Amino acid sequence: MSQLHELLAVEGDLKGEKDKIREETFNTFDKKPAHFTGGLRMLEMFDEARKEEEAAGTERQEIVTTVPEKLRYMSGAFIRFWDAKLQKETANQEARADVMIDGKEFAKGVPVTFLLSMEEELKQLRKVYDKIPTLQPGIEWKKDPQRGEFYWKTAYPVVKHKTEKTIEYKTIVPATKEHPAQVKEWAGDKPVGKYSTENWSGMLSPAEKSIMLGKIDTILRAVKKARQRANNQDVKKFTMGISIFNFIHG
Repeated sequence: MSQLHELLAVEGDLKGEKDKIREETFNTFDKKPAHFTGGLRMLEMFDEARKEEEAAGTERQEIVTTVPEKLRYMSGAFIRFWDAKLQKETANQEARADVMIDGKEFAKGVPVTFLLSMEEELKQLRKVYDKIPTLQPGIEWKKDPQRGEFYWKTAYPVVKHKTEKTIEYKTIVPATKEHPAQVKEWAGDKPVGKYSTENWSGMLSPAEKSIMLGKIDTILRAVKKARQRANNQDVKKFTMGISIFNFIHG
């Protein structure tokens, strides 16, 4: 069994780690959605003599990570801090209450001081989930198990022609003995190839994001109610962090 002084010695470090990783995750979701998308754009030349241009026209963007993988990384820091803080608070007071969700016991005998701080923690966590980038609407997406569990790809490639400017001439008035022919010149676009673009994404669907936010709201309400009912010692091995993330992610 851990001693209280051991928890006090590491609590600050765990909190600093958790806050740093949460902020980095928030900024990634908010400002770097390109981390979760990938694609392949290929050029196919119609002219066999220009086939060497196809390799140079290929553009590839790999996915850096996926939203669930990013959340899993962040959750480790939250779980370590929450569990350490919970054990400290348990040793400091006796007021306790059960956290109930849908009439069932979710967590038993949680200290009131921890319940109080958990309200703010869950509010901060919700801000991260609220910034989760979701799949672009108006496009049909399908799961891509070949790339991984959390990958999506567009159901159909987007095809666009590669064109080049050409100059064409047309005789308006034929030449005569007295006058040269009158020729009109104009510019045009000639198809010389086609681009086929497929896109990948490691984002969540809007429905998945909505479900997670709803579950965070549910547990936040349960924690508030438990704090209001709370009324009750030594450091015990008492954990709750993993239960929270298991609940959020179903």
